[in-house]
Amino acid sequence: MLTKIPKKNTKIIKFKTLILQDSLEEALLVKQKLDANKEYSFELHFTNEKTIFRALLTDIKPDIIIYDLDLKQMDVTETTTFCKMFYAEIPLIIVANDFCNTKAIEFIELGATDFLLKKNLETLPTTIFKALKQNKEKRAIRLEKQKRWEDSQRFIGLIEHSQDPVIAYDMEGTIIYVSPAIFSILGYTVAEFLGTNVIDHIFENDLQNRDEIFKTLIDENKKFVVFEEERLVHKDGHIVWVRAVISDARLTPGIEGFITNFRDITDRKRKTQELQDSFDLVKEQNNRMLNFSYIVSHNLRSHSGNIQSIVGFMEKATDQAEKEEMLFHLKNASNSLNETLYNLNEVVSIQSNTTLKVESLILSPFVEQTITNLSNQICQSKATIQIDISKEIYIKYNKGYLESILQNILLNSIKYSHPLRDPQISISCEKQDKFLVLSISDNGLGIDLKKNKHKLFGMYKTFHGNGDALGLGLFMSKNQVEAMGGKIEVDSILDKGTTFKIYIK
Repeated sequence: MLTKIPKKNTKIIKFKTLILQDSLEEALLVKQKLDANKEYSFELHFTNEKTIFRALLTDIKPDIIIYDLDLKQMDVTETTTFCKMFYAEIPLIIVANDFCNTKAIEFIELGATDFLLKKNLETLPTTIFKALKQNKEKRAIRLEKQKRWEDSQRFIGLIEHSQDPVIAYDMEGTIIYVSPAIFSILGYTVAEFLGTNVIDHIFENDLQNRDEIFKTLIDENKKFVVFEEERLVHKDGHIVWVRAVISDARLTPGIEGFITNFRDITDRKRKTQELQDSFDLVKEQNNRMLNFSYIVSHNLRSHSGNIQSIVGFMEKATDQAEKEEMLFHLKNASNSLNETLYNLNEVVSIQSNTTLKVESLILSPFVEQTITNLSNQICQSKATIQIDISKEIYIKYNKGYLESILQNILLNSIKYSHPLRDPQISISCEKQDKFLVLSISDNGLGIDLKKNKHKLFGMYKTFHGNGDALGLGLFMSKNQVEAMGGKIEVDSILDKGTTFKIYIK
């Protein structure tokens, strides 16, 4: 049965009140007590049937529910539980003729907001306002908790789906959280990464720098520090460049340590390095060009001056014999100029050749064949050559350049052998960083590097006064090695011997 009890007056604030009682008389009694308060208006709705009660909850959305414990048609336990589960935001006040504390606590635990004896109905408005206030506070707390939960879920979702890994670790560096993006950056699953120490994943050479920056986070009480560049070690061992931010979370519950988020900048770093390499290459080429221009200027000026002098003498010659002598010198000067031009052309050819044919060569048999080609010179000098190169080493190189480089250095070792001992030459190869290093050592005269190192690979530079030395071999070899992207170095002790190291990419 449903009866709407008419209001006498319209008040400032209206509360929709749903009363669950057996009789209209008792409902009117409740209304009488509520109407005693002149500051508020109460719109009362009355029922004693479960189906209608549940319909009213949806239709009128009451501000408060008053339940008479003497109601026989509805079970108080079921009603209280139902309200708590589906309409927890609506305060529920239970009234009864008699109450024991145990029963009251039981209803409170089930979800009732408060309880009241019927003999104290005059306090009902106060009880309602108290319940509404408590409910408002509970709702605010619940909404705040819900907002925090939603914010945390949103934050977790952003982290979980971010391409930039986030890790949290305690004061000892043990990782207690890691986002799934760790797999795409460092190759570890979340399960594999958890429990490891953050230090274990940092490249060894960067640990000192990390310690110094991390120290500023602690000593200067900073909220965070930034590593613009740091190297981490991928699961398979290769290096990953990252930009990392470390935040102090020692006072954050559940972490009490630090948070690091980082971004893979390896591509940006691979590109920066390529740009630097290009710059270095252009710089080196400019230096070569400048050096070459000096060589051309010096050598051609020397030849032109010589020819000009001979022509001057020819013009002043008074007899045929003198003119023929000058003509002989002029021919020699012309041949010398032609040879210089040929040599310069060879240098230009090496430095400007961008389409060199590169072949895969097994290094050991290639070296052996080059030695065979020099067998006559080796036999005459009584030289012995020892080769220590793995049969499995192969390189990608220009065949003609490699043969020329080997021949020039081996012939140098023979040509500048020590007069008191037979030449002993050893050839070996080892891996150093991104290079294969081919070493050729001898026990010859050696070179005074303090005096001659700066001009060792210069054009037309000789160091032992050999009449047949042109000073072109090492110059050409250096240009050929560098044209293949490598470098050539020399170690030497005067009167002890020399070692040339050819770095092959």
